[in-house]
Amino acid sequence: MGQEARRRGGIPALHNRLDVKSMPLWSGVRFLRYIPFLFFLVLILFFGLRDSSNLWELNWLPRWLAQGGEDPDAWRNTGAYFLFTFSVLFAFRRPRWLLLFLCGSLVVGVEAAQNMLPDRWLQWTDILYGLLGVGLAGLLSQLFFHESDPA
Repeated sequence: MGQEARRRGGIPALHNRLDVKSMPLWSGVRFLRYIPFLFFLVLILFFGLRDSSNLWELNWLPRWLAQGGEDPDAWRNTGAYFLFTFSVLFAFRRPRWLLLFLCGSLVVGVEAAQNMLPDRWLQWTDILYGLLGVGLAGLLSQLFFHESDPA
């Protein structure tokens, strides 16, 4: 191992040799990290902005998922927004505080939009559980994503 590699802490990272930041969005594997973000965004908007919160009406939805979505304790919001926020932080990485703020705004925005739907209403517990999911994803992302990771 050369003197330069020892100074940097080992073999130069692959992203330094490939210059990932200059790659276009659609090239290779880089685009794949946006797929979970888009998937969870569509799910949150679909289930959050439906006219009815009754998931049993959806025949294509597995029964265990429909039953879990009907639980009145709103833990489903924590899981959904946790997965969404984690996928956002994985896809975009920085600036983390702005991404967490935008995810929290989505929680409040979806709940506020539910208040305008005929058979839905705003529930503060849903907002709190959703913000808990955003916060947990933000804390857990500190373990997985470091500031030195390439964007």
